[in-house]
Amino acid sequence: MILPKGGKRHQKIGRVFVAGMTLTGGSALFMAQIKPNPFLFIIGVFTIYLVGTADRYIKLTQNKPLLIDWVYTLGMFVFGSIFIIWGVITLTKSDGMGAVMLVFGSIGLYSVYQDFNNYKGEAKHRNYGLLTHIGRMVGGFTATVTAVLVVNAQYIPLNIPAALYWLAPTLIFTPLSIYWIKKRK
Repeated sequence: MILPKGGKRHQKIGRVFVAGMTLTGGSALFMAQIKPNPFLFIIGVFTIYLVGTADRYIKLTQNKPLLIDWVYTLGMFVFGSIFIIWGVITLTKSDGMGAVMLVFGSIGLYSVYQDFNNYKGEAKHRNYGLLTHIGRMVGGFTATVTAVLVVNAQYIPLNIPAALYWLAPTLIFTPLSIYWIKKRK
C-alpha cells in the first residue's frame, strides 16, 4: 500500500499479496468447515472476493468481464444476502454480532452493485478499474487485519466488546481507502 503505484515492485509485491490472500481466504473457508466457525467463513469469503476482484479490475479496464469475474460477483451476491438475513436473525436474538454480519453483508452487496454497473459499462468514472482495485485491495488487507485481531483478541488484556474487534479495522482503513480513491478520481 505504501509503494509508488504502478511500478514493478508494486506489481510484484501485489501478485504475492493476491496469491497469499487467496491462499489465506481458502484456508479460512477450509478451517471454518473443520471446526465450524461462521465468522471465519465470512472473512474467508470476503478475502477471496476482495483480492480476487481487485486483481481482476486492473485487467478489466479494456476488457469485458470474464466468467471468473461473474463467479466472484455472483458468489458475493449470494453470501452478502445470506450475511444480511443472518444478521437480522441474529439481532432478533439480542446478539450484537448481528450488526457485524449486517455491516459485512451491506459492504458485499454494495460491491456487487458496483460490479454490475461496471460490467454493464455504466461506471461513474473513466478510471473505475484503478479506483475499484484500490478500494478492494485495501478491503482485502482490512479483512486480514480483522481476522488477526479477532483470533488474537483473547490475548489482549482489555475488556473490549467482540463487535469492536470485528469492526475497528473497517472503521480505520475505510477512510484511508476513500482518501486514496478520491486522490485518483
